[in-house]
Amino acid sequence: MAKSRKSPVRRALSLSLAALFLCLSVTASVTGCAKKITYTIEAGSDLPSPYRLVGADGAAYVAGFDETCVNRPGTYTIPMTDAEGRKYSLKLTVRDRKAPVVTPKHVYYAKGVSTPDALDFIGSIVEADEYTAYFECDLPDMDQIGDYDITFRVEDASGNKTKELHSILTVIEDTTPPVFKTVPELSAYVGEAIAYRKGLVVTDNCGGDVDIQVDASAVDPNTPGDYTVSFTATDESGNVSWAATVIHIYENQITEEELNAKIDGVIAQIITPDMNKEAQLRAVYRYVYDHIAYTSDSDKSDWIRAAHDALFMTGSGDCFNYFAAAIAFCRRLGIDYREIERTPGAADGTHFWIMVNIGTDAEPRWYHFDCTHLRASYSHSGCLLTDQQIKAFNRFRAGFYAYDSSQYPATDKTIITPTPDLEKFY
Repeated sequence: MAKSRKSPVRRALSLSLAALFLCLSVTASVTGCAKKITYTIEAGSDLPSPYRLVGADGAAYVAGFDETCVNRPGTYTIPMTDAEGRKYSLKLTVRDRKAPVVTPKHVYYAKGVSTPDALDFIGSIVEADEYTAYFECDLPDMDQIGDYDITFRVEDASGNKTKELHSILTVIEDTTPPVFKTVPELSAYVGEAIAYRKGLVVTDNCGGDVDIQVDASAVDPNTPGDYTVSFTATDESGNVSWAATVIHIYENQITEEELNAKIDGVIAQIITPDMNKEAQLRAVYRYVYDHIAYTSDSDKSDWIRAAHDALFMTGSGDCFNYFAAAIAFCRRLGIDYREIERTPGAADGTHFWIMVNIGTDAEPRWYHFDCTHLRASYSHSGCLLTDQQIKAFNRFRAGFYAYDSSQYPATDKTIITPTPDLEKFY
């Protein structure tokens, strides 16, 4: 008797149903009122799309979780929600099975002073987690001038190793002093501790340590004023170079006039007479974004000091500092703006940004303007976004830009800052 066989269509349907049942049994079990989802990624990868995981409209991550977890092997629980308010719990497993990707570099060291570290030979590296480096060869006699072949490996925190890497070590007679590449002006408030080396960049033609000495004997940290600070840099061969800068000691209270004076100085550098409002704001966005590193908290009691501290003192801040800096520039440029704070309770923490009018009073063209570093897989610009783009971002990070839109003007519908990663959420 001939054996019966399923038709290709029935067989494919059976396989599809089996695969669907397996997927649901593994990734969509329900505990209480929260659906559990499991997912695995390689370290350094982007977070998966919430819609892809949940399959529901408005699926988004709940703001407030540590998005840097994607760089560290481990298991993490991340909350999600959808447009209907249903809650989900993503159990994200991050694994690291790939070795670092390394480009070696040629290294120069001074004769007879010290020996190089294997890390010195890394020109560039692609690796999400921590790593170490070690030699696969004996180092040469550092008292002998010449070129030497070097082999080394790099290993990440998960034990993944590169193949054997090759470079050149050149031992030279060093007579070149270190070079002060960047010597910024410094600022501090009366009575505060002063980081004299902040922003100081010194390079040398050879590897090894460069000793930097600071002479702040002329500075009175308890009296407002401008003072000279001197630096001396000495490399391991004894070559010496010098540099000096000015430190401004301010009273604890910063006035808007003092802030305006500094903002005007920046405007003179980044704004030209031919720029319209859109071009001006793009220049402001780039300056603020590039000059303020993100930190998780700040004093939100005084926007003037928040802007001054982040732009001209610490070089860091949270969303309130970016918000305050944007306001400071808008006020000096005469650009109409509206302040926005995230609706309390919409997501963990709070968020501040502004809306700006790049049109006229008679024919306004409003856009959202957020200079904050948006730490997410969709790491796009926050410069001049429409309501549609803001709502799309909310579908990736639930409640991030939640606010009472009835209290604000609608934005222009024309997208002038593309956000390709968000288009699937439009």
